[in-house]
Amino acid sequence: MPNHDRFLPDFCAVRSTFVLVLLAEMLALLLALASAGAASELWTTLGLLSLFILWIILGSAATLCISQRWWRGWSVARSGFLVLAVTQVMNHLAVYIARTPLLHPFDSGDGYTHLRTGLSTALLTGLWLRFQFVQHEKRRQSRAEAQARLDSLQARMRPHFLFNSLNAIAGLTRLDPRKAEELLLDLAELFRAILKKDQPLYPLREEIQLARQYLNIEQQRLGHRLQIQWAIASESEGYLVPPLSLQPLLENAVYHGIEPSESGGTIDITARLRHDRLLITVTNPVPDRAGNGFRSRPGNRLALENLRLRLDSCYAGEARLLTSQVDDRYQVRLVLPLLAETP
Repeated sequence: MPNHDRFLPDFCAVRSTFVLVLLAEMLALLLALASAGAASELWTTLGLLSLFILWIILGSAATLCISQRWWRGWSVARSGFLVLAVTQVMNHLAVYIARTPLLHPFDSGDGYTHLRTGLSTALLTGLWLRFQFVQHEKRRQSRAEAQARLDSLQARMRPHFLFNSLNAIAGLTRLDPRKAEELLLDLAELFRAILKKDQPLYPLREEIQLARQYLNIEQQRLGHRLQIQWAIASESEGYLVPPLSLQPLLENAVYHGIEPSESGGTIDITARLRHDRLLITVTNPVPDRAGNGFRSRPGNRLALENLRLRLDSCYAGEARLLTSQVDDRYQVRLVLPLLAETP
């Protein structure tokens, strides 16, 4: 899973290199426009300044890229000091090379050039670090707000299956005490699994196990009215998903697709890999309102909206929740980025 807490960007990434080169050329153009005395001197000055600035920026980026596995966990202050030190070294090395006749316009025959370019490099590096710090703080604040929203959404999950399960246990206490005890133990295991999930992402296999526990309780309560079809690709079980992402979909499928109909129906659960995404699909029947013992159930789509917000918090807009209805089947599909569990 990508580390969103890093203060400095990944200097080995192509995107970071492109941004640095773009900033270098913009700075070189600005300095060339300010220092060129005539139009004929503009391109020469721009070329020399571009060479000088790109040497410092790309040399610093390459050094930080090669060494980032050693400083990746450093604090903001230490990381900032490291960037300042590396850019200063590259600056003085560039000034030393600029003494060649090819770059004679820099006139670096004394220490004044080292001082002038060193202070300029330090000032520009400080401004860049300030920008990185502001962005870092914004990301931290956004994650804190997202986590608070996620905790609130998880606390608002509809617990009607708990009351249904307790009613079923109460009904079985006299008729089948052994079955009532098994159902109560399954319910305890389910809530124990829910309460211990304190990490942002879990392997799909654990989410499926939680879903099986929930469906076992519902099957004990609904009997033959609830049928389950599983189609889980084995290669998909090791990828990470948000906790309690599958159970609310199954709860909706039971509540709106199975319980309102006297004859019940079948819920299909599939998980597979497609292109570079993990696809999880839950399909349930849509009861016939004209007959089949249909009993209307109110629904405000709160569970789906909560899940959408949780996916946005976990995947920063890279995940999707899609719903559709074809004939008498209602389908909910999760489309998630592939994030493999770490060994």
